[in-house]
Amino acid sequence: MYRRLTRGIVLLAAIPVAGSLLISGCGSSEEADVTGLPDDATVVYAFGDSSVPPQYHRSVTLTVTADESRIVVDSYGDVLADESAPTPPQVWQQLGDTLPALEALEVDKPQEGCVGGTTLQVMVSTPDAELLRLDPEFCGGSNEGIEEAIDAWIAPARDLFPPTDVLAPEGE
Repeated sequence: MYRRLTRGIVLLAAIPVAGSLLISGCGSSEEADVTGLPDDATVVYAFGDSSVPPQYHRSVTLTVTADESRIVVDSYGDVLADESAPTPPQVWQQLGDTLPALEALEVDKPQEGCVGGTTLQVMVSTPDAELLRLDPEFCGGSNEGIEEAIDAWIAPARDLFPPTDVLAPEGE
């Protein structure tokens, strides 16, 4: 009986200690697990179209910061559209929250180089460091699904602007 009573008292005494450790542990892990994009980060998404006649060729560069998003559509260096818009906080937050999924992508280098295909590049950097750089090549089935994953990630910022065919219609 004494042993059972002592064990009960020890358990009751341990509950507040364990609870405070859990609470303080939660607080410190939240502080340690910093997610999202730093306020001074810049995201650059660059799509280079394949070699086709100029009236169809459209390359897109989307630059996103916490304050502003800018899209430039060009055809072989001739700027066809250049628009800016404020970056809504929820868009910046979503890009930051989903960045780990982009970081987890495994980009393969194809055995042989590709000629005439599209290019895609994503860079995330701060003034002090490059945080992420993806340069996938899409040749012979390599990197299947990567383009869709990158496009889905950048979609919240891309959706701030009209589609490319509206910004820069074919034939211009």
